[in-house]
Amino acid sequence: MQLGRDYLKQKAKEYLLELLSSYTPSGEEEKALSFFEKVSQELNLNLKFTPSKSYYLGSESSKILLVSHIDTVPGFIKPKEENQVIYGRGAIDDKGPLVAMLLATYILYEKGYNVSFAALSDEENKSKGARELVNSGKKYDYIIVGEPSNTTGIVVEYRGVLHVDIKCKGVSEHSSSATSNLIVDMTNRLLQVTKFPKSYDAPSIIPTIFTAGEYINKSPSSGLIHFDIRYSVKSSKQEIILNLKDVYKDCEVAVVEDVPPVKVDINSDLVKVIMRGLIKQGLKPSLVRKYGTSDMNILYKISNQIVDYGPGDSRLEHTDQERISLEEIFISINTYVSAIEELCSKKD
Repeated sequence: MQLGRDYLKQKAKEYLLELLSSYTPSGEEEKALSFFEKVSQELNLNLKFTPSKSYYLGSESSKILLVSHIDTVPGFIKPKEENQVIYGRGAIDDKGPLVAMLLATYILYEKGYNVSFAALSDEENKSKGARELVNSGKKYDYIIVGEPSNTTGIVVEYRGVLHVDIKCKGVSEHSSSATSNLIVDMTNRLLQVTKFPKSYDAPSIIPTIFTAGEYINKSPSSGLIHFDIRYSVKSSKQEIILNLKDVYKDCEVAVVEDVPPVKVDINSDLVKVIMRGLIKQGLKPSLVRKYGTSDMNILYKISNQIVDYGPGDSRLEHTDQERISLEEIFISINTYVSAIEELCSKKD
């Protein structure tokens, strides 16, 4: 089955504008149900809607998964198209890559390849969709995660994340005669442990929430600091936590979320076929390490080979300037199709 550039771009434009019109921040993914019901009928792909509000299309028995996410960060942006560029909340993260994967799944399915597509929920929050899939017991030979990677980049590494709450107690005194102050004490220690991002392999430890105080004329009796910590496979999670506990030895230190870093083999078959898929189109692929985290950090547990590749400029993620070109989507469709065709031919 061979579909032309103009047809695929027109279909991508139609689907993406419709999907962007459905505002689906984390927790409201069910608002896209009518879109997926329509697409399921049009593309003749079986649809499954799960308790986590995730969507699956295609073969449930497939060992190859193309996976994106349907949720976005908050803040609706009215979708529009100008000069073959689509604007709107989620155009980059992650509905543009989602549409590319969806159309690639259709092409592959029509060619007789056994492929599954997923649009997972809650990636921008606690990754309920990815965790639901891991807990289902399902295993895959290959997973391609469709996050924006600048269209020619192949993401082979993500940093992990620790979310840590630190709760401290202080002596409550009238501010006019106070001999100590919990805010000052916690701030001094905060400055001691904070580390801004400097290099990929150096952990970043950033305070994102600081609350303390009950009354305007009373020193606080309790306080809370939340740290967002990012670290690579070369860092020790245990050392990071032990250092926090040492600095805040008289406080309660609780890890409220722990997503480990992930690094894949750059010589894997999956990385190589995506590279060749780009080269066939006259493009120069590159290997990328991302500073953040994604569902890839969770899904690596259920696949022999996993990688992240998708259309769009990742610098536009979560901004009010989210946009993606139809050409970027077209390139990614071709890359997904070429890569999976080659993987399947290796098995035969």
